[in-house]
Amino acid sequence: MSSKNEKPQNVVELTSSDDEDNVAAGATRPQVNAPASKATTQQNVPRQSAAAIASSPPVNEAPESRSFWKAGTYAANITIKSTPVQGSLEHARVHPKFLHSNATSHKWAFGAIAELLDNAVDEVQNGATFVKVDRVNIMKDNSPALVFIDDGGGMDPESLRKCMSLGYSTKKANKTIGQYGNGFKTSTMRLGADVIVFSRATHESKSTQSIGLLSYTYLRKTGQDDVIVPMIDFDISGHWAEPIIYSSQDDWSFNLKTILEWSPFASKSELLQQFEDIGPHGTKVIIYNLWMNDEGVYELSFDDDEEDICLRDEANSGSLKKLPKKVLERQSHISYRIRYSLRAYASMLYLGKFDNFKIILRGKPIQQFHIADELKFPKVISYRPQVSAPLKDATAETTIGFIKEAPALSVSGFNVYHKNRLIRPFWKVTGDGSLKGNGVVGVLEANFIEPTHDKQDFERSTLFVRLESKLKQMTLEYWKAYYHLIGHQLPASSSYNMESGGSVLSPVGHGPDMQKQPADQHKLGLASNFQEDMHLDVPSVALQGKVRHNLENGKPAVQPIIGIAEGHDNDGTPEGHPVTISADQICEENIQLFIKCEEHLQRETEINQLIELLEKEVTQAKLKCAKLSAYVEARKKQKTMEQ
Repeated sequence: MSSKNEKPQNVVELTSSDDEDNVAAGATRPQVNAPASKATTQQNVPRQSAAAIASSPPVNEAPESRSFWKAGTYAANITIKSTPVQGSLEHARVHPKFLHSNATSHKWAFGAIAELLDNAVDEVQNGATFVKVDRVNIMKDNSPALVFIDDGGGMDPESLRKCMSLGYSTKKANKTIGQYGNGFKTSTMRLGADVIVFSRATHESKSTQSIGLLSYTYLRKTGQDDVIVPMIDFDISGHWAEPIIYSSQDDWSFNLKTILEWSPFASKSELLQQFEDIGPHGTKVIIYNLWMNDEGVYELSFDDDEEDICLRDEANSGSLKKLPKKVLERQSHISYRIRYSLRAYASMLYLGKFDNFKIILRGKPIQQFHIADELKFPKVISYRPQVSAPLKDATAETTIGFIKEAPALSVSGFNVYHKNRLIRPFWKVTGDGSLKGNGVVGVLEANFIEPTHDKQDFERSTLFVRLESKLKQMTLEYWKAYYHLIGHQLPASSSYNMESGGSVLSPVGHGPDMQKQPADQHKLGLASNFQEDMHLDVPSVALQGKVRHNLENGKPAVQPIIGIAEGHDNDGTPEGHPVTISADQICEENIQLFIKCEEHLQRETEINQLIELLEKEVTQAKLKCAKLSAYVEARKKQKTMEQ
């Protein structure tokens, strides 16, 4: 028998609240099995009946645009209800146009996809082991659609209604990525005009499966002035799927009819078939009527790479012209590929390594990429921001170093994460066109600053400005101390000055002493506190102690070296004309010594490998000799016995 509950009708008006449970690409944790959201539980709020919604006349709208940035421009059918019945409560309504304007917070399609991946990752605590992202074809018109499937806890009827409403989030901000209760709506509406959700969950020994349709196309073409979300639910605790009726069979049937008319599926059986690849619990999200660019082709390209999803405009930006070799090398680096390749972007999206969870893109798992594991001369620097409780003990551990391609590639910047999620990739904090900082890359997790709602940037707070200043200082100090190790050269300019700020490396002398130095003598200053923190196994600069002493006493960092220049002897140097060696010459000699040191280390490694190989051969020869000796002894004994 159909279960009967005293609930409002099963047509949900999308209203706002301060508490929402986001869909997890997904799935959310099972909630109380009551299908009405906070707005729908107000019994005395005037509501539209199924018949009233069905009779809503279509509007005379402008021709439908398939471009996302133009889809919000149409003639809206805006009506205002009459004065509410005495004793009823006023409530805010949401016009369908808001779905589009709300989704414009995502300037980048991959940012919208990341929101859905976040929801699936949040479900790891509920047992999720995978999220699949793929392309499917819509049978009705053979158009592409984007599908997300995870095996998280799923959503019961109440959770699905909260997912489809605005502002509901029962997620705990300190444990999950999602927290605003808006990500599912903004992300799905940014990727396509329509989305249908299938979710299966078990709560208090009752198993349910629910279907919800959020269709911008339906709302526009039927002239709705409120966001209507048709939904149907089934009780699957028994041997078959039994409809859950909340108000009347007619309302349930009307919801089913609306879903079938505006979704990619033509029958109830086709709808139920969509649960077959979900399993006992999980969620499936299908986004269809995908948005196009201004040229009338889909924003997302599924044909450039059968194992990837690409942003068409970014992927093709340089394909029509012959690019220089250096530009091609730069575009092959992951810092550029994340702009157009979803596989590359998702590989860096999460800082922590998953133990039992996979992101499967078009049938192939994504391998997580951690650039900190590939840095040359890495150094870990701790930064303690000035924050109040409860984050007063917050510390950001920053791993900084040179990319393995340096100095050939001038890629630089910090990959800044928040709660395990990448917010700003390769954030360049030094000035454009500056040699200082080239090749320096850092990775840190900054949980003490808040990201924007689209999770593609941080709010411009005082803490953010302080962090930016600290990262700039960190970059300049690190580069100044280690640039010579990868072959960088100082600019041929006497005015080689670092930006000021705290313990940023200082240039040469002070006051009048600085003016007396020849223009070709560039003094390399190293901040003492920074040098004491360095713990890299690299060749030391012979003059470190002298440099530190000079800086502490207000003298030039590197004094002119008076002595014997190359190719001269004591007798060949006129008295009173000492030979001076500039800091540039010292740096060049230091680089040559470092190269020789590297050559010796490489030779030593080769010799050690040869020794190991010879030792193995000797061991094998001994074993062979022992076997031959045993064989000879056995033959001798056999002959003795025969005689």
